[in-house]
Amino acid sequence: MSNFVETWKGIATALGRSERWCRYMARRTGDPLPVFKVGGIVRLNTSDLEDWLVRQRDRSIRIPAHAAAVLPGAPDDVALRLIA
Repeated sequence: MSNFVETWKGIATALGRSERWCRYMARRTGDPLPVFKVGGIVRLNTSDLEDWLVRQRDRSIRIPAHAAAVLPGAPDDVALRLIA
């Protein structure tokens, strides 16, 4: 089995998202989806995808800078925790 996904359709299937969303995320300036082209064929390495997903998960659980200002004394690297 190969360690990369080819075509936007394959990338979308691997992520469980639409092709449009994948293309949008690849054009993003902050931390784009790590796709590259080889001979006009788009590719996404599965190891790069896993690293990118980890970064996205880490970013989503961190408190935004504007929310940290609301919590006096809260450091910037505090992660949110849900308590049931």
